Amino acid sequence: MFNRICGLLLLFACLLFVTSPASAQDAPAASTYGLSIDKFPQISLFLDLRDANGRFIHGLDRSQVQVIEDGRTLPVASLQELRQGVQFVVAINPGPTFAVRNSRGQSRYDLLVERLGTWAKNRQGSTIDDWSLISAGGAELLHTSDPMNWYAALTGAQVDAREADPNLDILVRAVEIAAQTPPREGMGRAVLFITPPIEGEQFQLATQNLMPAVLEQGVRISIWTVVPEGAPTTPAMEAMAQFARQTGGGYAAFSSEENLPQPEDFLEPLRSIYQISYFSAIRESGTHQVSLQITTEAGEITTPAHEFMLDIQAPQPVFITPPVEVSRVPPQDRGSRPVEDIALEEYTPTELDLQILVDFPDGRMRALTSTRLYVDGALVDENREEPFDELTWNLRDYQADGTHTLRVEAEDILGLTGTSIDTFVQLNIEQPAQNPLTAISSNTPVLVGLIVLMSGATLLLVLIMGGQIQPHIWGRPRKPAFNFYLRRFLPQPSASAGETPSEKRVERRLPGWVNRIQWPQRRITPRAHAFLSRTSEGSPVSADTPIPITADEVTLGSDPNLAMLVLSDPSVDGLHARLIRTEEGIFYLFDQDSTAGSWVNYALAGPEGTPLSHGDVIHLGRVSFRFTLQQPGPSRKPVIRAVPGRTANGSGNGVKAYNGAGEQPTTSAEDELQ
Repeated sequence: MFNRICGLLLLFACLLFVTSPASAQDAPAASTYGLSIDKFPQISLFLDLRDANGRFIHGLDRSQVQVIEDGRTLPVASLQELRQGVQFVVAINPGPTFAVRNSRGQSRYDLLVERLGTWAKNRQGSTIDDWSLISAGGAELLHTSDPMNWYAALTGAQVDAREADPNLDILVRAVEIAAQTPPREGMGRAVLFITPPIEGEQFQLATQNLMPAVLEQGVRISIWTVVPEGAPTTPAMEAMAQFARQTGGGYAAFSSEENLPQPEDFLEPLRSIYQISYFSAIRESGTHQVSLQITTEAGEITTPAHEFMLDIQAPQPVFITPPVEVSRVPPQDRGSRPVEDIALEEYTPTELDLQILVDFPDGRMRALTSTRLYVDGALVDENREEPFDELTWNLRDYQADGTHTLRVEAEDILGLTGTSIDTFVQLNIEQPAQNPLTAISSNTPVLVGLIVLMSGATLLLVLIMGGQIQPHIWGRPRKPAFNFYLRRFLPQPSASAGETPSEKRVERRLPGWVNRIQWPQRRITPRAHAFLSRTSEGSPVSADTPIPITADEVTLGSDPNLAMLVLSDPSVDGLHARLIRTEEGIFYLFDQDSTAGSWVNYALAGPEGTPLSHGDVIHLGRVSFRFTLQQPGPSRKPVIRAVPGRTANGSGNGVKAYNGAGEQPTTSAEDELQ
C-alpha cells in the first residue's frame, strides 16, 4: 500500500512538471530576431512578445515601441502583427522505455504515435505550418505543408525500441532543419524532441555547444521524456527540463496516456509575430547595435541588442553617352531673314539634355534627394524631385567656340554626396559671314577716330625724323624757336681755321633721344622638333592646336611642380612620363613608374624607354596624343605585339596590330617585326 501511494505521488509530480515556455517567468518577455538591412536605410526585424504565462501578447501599438540604435532613440515607422505559422520538426529518439506496454498491450511508442496522429488529423486542411519528421528508426520527411503527408510518414516508420541506442545526434539534426530558411519570413521555429532520459553530464555537454545556435536562430525546443510509470525525477530529467526552458520551450515526463500534453498548446503561441521597421540614422560604415524598448501594462521591456555590420558609400553618378562635340547653327525655320540678322541666342540647339545613371557602390539602393549639373565649375541645373536622371545644359549664352568641363553630383537621403569624373565637351558656334559695308557703317565713328589718330601720329613722326621738331629733353636748355628760321633763310659764315670747335658748323643728325627709342624687334621663336596633338576616343584626328616640342627633354604629368606639360586627368600621375631627344634627333618615351602606364601604339613603354616615329600614338592613362615630327621620316612598319597583363586601357590581356599611325593594319601575324 505504501509503495502504491508513493507511486501516485510521483505520478502527480510528473503531471505538475508539464510547463509552458514562459511558466518560470514572472514578467512579460520580449525577443527580436530576423534583422534585415536589405532595404537600408529602412531596417526591419521581428518582435516576439509574451506575457508571464508564455502567451503571445496581441494588440501592440506602434506608439508603445521605440528603437534604440547606437544609443539614439528613433521612432517606429511601421508595426504589423503577422500570423506566419511555425517551422516545426518532430525528432523521435527511441529507447527501451518506448517498448513498455500498458494493460491493453499498447507500448508507449504506440501511444505517442496515436496522440500525434490525432493532432495531425485535426490540422488537416491547414497549410500555415511547415512540418518535418526525423527518427532514429530511419523515418524522415522534410518541409511539407500537408499534415496528412506528415502523418503517413509517422505511422509508416518502423521503430525497434528494445534494440535502440538513444543519442543526441538526432537533436542536433532537428535544430539544423528548424534553422533553415522558412517558406515565409517571420515563421516561428520549434522542435519537439521525444526521448528517454539521457544521463545528465552527457546531455549538458552535448547541449552546451548547441545552445548559442538555438538562441541565435530563435528555435524553441520542447522535450518529452518517456519514463516508466511511477519513476522518480532524476538529475538527468531536471537538466533536460532546464535546457528546454532556456530555449523558450516546455518539458513533460510521459509515463502513461493521461499525462501526455497537446502539441497545439505549444505551437499556437508561436504562429503570431510582430514585424517592425524604422528608418536608420546611421551614416558611417562599421559595427552598429539596435534594440527595442516596449512599454506594456506590466512595465517597460528592453530586448537584447543586435549587432550588425554595415557598409555605406556615397552614390556614384555617371553620364550616359555624353556628346564629345556640340555645334550650334542658325535655325532652319528663320523665314526670309538673312543669317547675319539672327541673334546667337536663337541658334540651335538652344539646350542640351543629358542623361545620368546613379550607382551605389555599397550595393544598397536608396532614394535620391537631388542631382546637380556643373559646367566649368558653375551650377547650371538642379533636380530636387523626380526625374533625377535628366539634366539640361542651357547653351543660349555662349558666344564663341570653346571646350567646357561637365560634372554631375548626386545626393541621397542619407545626405551623402557623390561626384562624377570631369567630362569635356567641345562647343562650336557657326559665326555668320558679315557684310563688309554693314560692318563699316556700324563702326563709322570708331574708324574715323582711328584714321585721324593714325594721320596725326604719322605727321608727327615725319616732322621729328626730318628735324623739323626737336622735343625738349629734360635738363637741357630750350633753344629759341626762331633759330630754325635764321639758319634756313640767312647766309651763314663758313668756318675758318681759326675758329674754335664750338663755332664750327655741326652736321645735321638725329637727336640722341631718338636713338634711345626701343624699336620693335622681330620675335625669335624656338624651333620645334616635333609636335603632340591631342586625340579623342575613337578618332585618331585632333582638332586641337598641336603642342610644339622645342626642348630636348620634356616631363609630362598632372603635377605642375613636376611636369612641364601638365595633363589634368585623374588617370595621369604627378610625374607620369619623360620625353627625351637624343643628339641624333631621335625621341624616346620613358615611363616614370606610373600607375596606368605609358603606351606607344598600344604597347607598354618601360623605364628603359621606347623610340618614337612620326605618327605614333601615345597613351598616358586615358590621355592620348599623336606624335609627329617637324621633318617626318619613313612611317613605322606594321608591328604585332602581345602584351601580357595589361592592354592600352590598363586592364586585361590583348594582342593588337598597329602601323606607324596608330591604326590597325590588315597584315597577318607573319608580318611581325620585333
